[in-house]
Amino acid sequence: AGEKKNGMIIRPVIGLNISMYIIYKYEKYWLLVPISYVDAVAGAGGVPLCLPPCEDFTTIHAMLPLIDAIVLIGGDDYWPDHFAGHPQPEDELMPKRRDRFDMELAKWALHKTALPILGICGGHQLISVAQGGALIQDIRTEHDVPAGSSYIPHSRKERGDEEPNFRHPVQLGKGSLAARAVNMPAGGVIMTNSSHHQAVDPRKVGAHLCASAWSEDGVIEAIEPAEGSRWALSGRFILGVQWHPEQMQEVGPQRNIFRAFVEAAQKKQSL
Repeated sequence: AGEKKNGMIIRPVIGLNISMYIIYKYEKYWLLVPISYVDAVAGAGGVPLCLPPCEDFTTIHAMLPLIDAIVLIGGDDYWPDHFAGHPQPEDELMPKRRDRFDMELAKWALHKTALPILGICGGHQLISVAQGGALIQDIRTEHDVPAGSSYIPHSRKERGDEEPNFRHPVQLGKGSLAARAVNMPAGGVIMTNSSHHQAVDPRKVGAHLCASAWSEDGVIEAIEPAEGSRWALSGRFILGVQWHPEQMQEVGPQRNIFRAFVEAAQKKQSL
């Protein structure tokens, strides 16, 4: 239950950034938010509000007071110049307009607000990059799998259509925010989906952040405030997950992530 005003429950408003795609029939950009994000937020008790990528960044400063928390959604790759990466094929990269907007949105939300933040897939990577972190730009060719472990085909493109319901185990750090969010505070293993070819680089995780979940091949699957950081000391909800919990809402632990996030938004709302 959320805060009551005049006898009515006021549900927290959850902002979501938006992808940009060219619709070739019309030869111009359209904005797109997969409805699974909207349904997951609404199903957890939040009110989804989409935040369009405006060219004028002052719109970000006007948008953020309207929301109680923010979900950074997935999409195409962020441009590698943010972390001194190597060039990539342009068809892997998101439009520059969204790239610029999302980076400013993430930095402003992280440093100029106390909003709870949930980053999903590319949004998880964005949190780290916005904090000066780097990415493994292609897991298959650039990630060093630990000795004794087997490589996992994280990318849907790599797997093709052979395994549409692909799942792999993810180890949650004991006592981590990631573990508490799925309601496994003692740590444990959760089965997740996977549709990414990049990952947070363990050699350069963003400032004041730490890894808190890993796949069997050593890929970082979650990040959150590092112990002793001001975010951790304040109990702020900042969580990035590399998988797509919004696409697995039939599974209790995946629903719990959005419930924990919306509860954090309700607490922020009542301050």
